[in-house]
Amino acid sequence: MQLRRITILALLLGALLPAGALAASPRVLVVGDSLAVGMRPALPGVLGADKLTWDVKGGIGTPQGMRALRARLREYTPESLIVSLGTNDGSDPRRFASRIRRVMSAVPRACVVWSTVIRPARKGPYHQLNRVLRAEARRNHRLVLVDWERAVREGRVRLPDTVHPDAAGYRYRSAMFGSAVRRGCVA
Repeated sequence: MQLRRITILALLLGALLPAGALAASPRVLVVGDSLAVGMRPALPGVLGADKLTWDVKGGIGTPQGMRALRARLREYTPESLIVSLGTNDGSDPRRFASRIRRVMSAVPRACVVWSTVIRPARKGPYHQLNRVLRAEARRNHRLVLVDWERAVREGRVRLPDTVHPDAAGYRYRSAMFGSAVRRGCVA
């Protein structure tokens, strides 16, 4: 009788949980803007399609990405989080630092792989955003940076519209993120 009650309770609990709550955690959650959207064709070949869950949308800033992250975290906890945000943010380094800390707090055990920012002057200065990212990465071993700014500056990728790479650039960006995820966070 007791076993039957436990079984029924377990079935009811399973029916009440959100869809996907009992599913296995994905290995990597990707949250980001159009630069993340552009990695959709190449990143699965680098990390494996079955290991990736995407919540990406062109034109979003870090606040919208944080909302998407919080919604996904209601469903599961990723081992690694790829973040492609900041390009569409304002230039205030204190505000960006607060956003980074909130993302890091939202996933207290995950390795967070975040790319540096490069954008045209018309979108506002970005160097302070990268300084904040680098300072946080020095303080927090769970934050691993992909130095996208350096890759662009050194000519390893082209940005035909001054923001987005060509197909080869997206493959290169995907390889950079894949390498960082595989290296993981150093304890």
